[in-house]
Amino acid sequence: MRPGKLVRIVAANLRSNGVHFLLASIGVVVGIAAFAFFLALGAGVRSIVLGKIFPLDQLEVVAKTMSLDLGPLSLGMASDVLDDAAADKLRAIPGVSGVFPKMKLTVPAIGLGGKKLIGNDLRTELIVDGIDPALVAEEIGPAFHDPRPAAEPARTCKADAECGGDEFYCGQPRSGGPTKVCREYVPALVSNHLVELYNGSLRRAYNLPRLNQEFLLGFSIEMRVGASMVAASEKDTFLYERVRLVGFSDKAITLGLTLPRGHVAGYNVHYGAPEAAKRYHSIIVKVAAKDQVAAVAKAIEVMDLEVTDSGAEQAGMLITVFVLVFSLLSTIIVGIAAINIMHVFFMLVYERQREIGIMRAVGATRGDIRLIILGEAVCVGLAAGTAGLLLAWAASLGFDAVSASYVPDFPYKPTTYFEFGPQLVLLALGFAAGFCVLGAFLPARRAARMEPAAVLTGR
Repeated sequence: MRPGKLVRIVAANLRSNGVHFLLASIGVVVGIAAFAFFLALGAGVRSIVLGKIFPLDQLEVVAKTMSLDLGPLSLGMASDVLDDAAADKLRAIPGVSGVFPKMKLTVPAIGLGGKKLIGNDLRTELIVDGIDPALVAEEIGPAFHDPRPAAEPARTCKADAECGGDEFYCGQPRSGGPTKVCREYVPALVSNHLVELYNGSLRRAYNLPRLNQEFLLGFSIEMRVGASMVAASEKDTFLYERVRLVGFSDKAITLGLTLPRGHVAGYNVHYGAPEAAKRYHSIIVKVAAKDQVAAVAKAIEVMDLEVTDSGAEQAGMLITVFVLVFSLLSTIIVGIAAINIMHVFFMLVYERQREIGIMRAVGATRGDIRLIILGEAVCVGLAAGTAGLLLAWAASLGFDAVSASYVPDFPYKPTTYFEFGPQLVLLALGFAAGFCVLGAFLPARRAARMEPAAVLTGR
């Protein structure tokens, strides 16, 4: 039978038996809607968790330490810092696309400021991390940079306008003193998580205004390196700096300020020794492809280094289990619907047996009859799958609307929890059509085996 004629026969049969097919496909519509809904939800949540909260394309490497547990006394048996030699070994691992040392500020520091944001200046102990500007060059740009050579001698000033440009301010000399000079801001990054945490919890607890990232860019605070709110930690001399926020990044420390590594190294050297500039507390390793992460992590362990446990693996496993459970329930719904479709097709084959007999008598082969029945099943499946996808999409819009209106803000709260990608659409349509064909297989086989003479004579 020619394809064109087959299509016309299938279309005519669908029109004449539309009510039966509509009732039979309700279960498929509900099952596919649930299937697509939970797959899209799993994909959306996975994108947020493993893309923003736990980036999978990078690993943080630390020195492996051994500890001797003596009850209340625990002794470290190895250094907790890395050096350039360790960084070079990491670069040599296949699959590594970049190596970026990180350095912690090893002296205390306090921050003062915030009046323009919340109405009062705050004084707080600062946690400071230093990263290589190259790690965030693509997302932040040149605004985040290591110290530049200072102009000598520094120009005296009375106001910021006299220093020219947004990167300079009029402030105290680094070592203090009454005469103000033009200085360059220290660029800083803040984690997106910190802003989300403030907006979701802290502002409600202390009745503070909500902050948005665009408004915060350019905000500055005074940082006193060496000063501390804990008297025992405070140094004899302080370094006075003004830190300016230039961007937000998932690569920034979760709670605290992230500065260019060159600035942090300078502070550590000032209060320590020259070797402090080459002592790294961790190293960020970027992996070229996500499927190479396991191999790179294994190679790092062979080097007697450790990959910090970010929680990404556990989070990914929980999401996978969640999606599998609800996908199984959806599959059961569609499977039950396929049994219903089988019943409907058996009934239609019985009602149309005379029609099938005539078709066989005028030259239709058993394969033609089988193709007609299965063609009808494919069309029912595609139509039901499309309806199910539309229902799932509508449900996702309602879910997002309820979340936006009634769910309080929380860290990384998304505008949508769902991802309806092309692969999901094709999978849902194929799933629906496949189960409908499975349900119609036995009725199609029975119809193809009918003998024309027996059907037409009623014997």
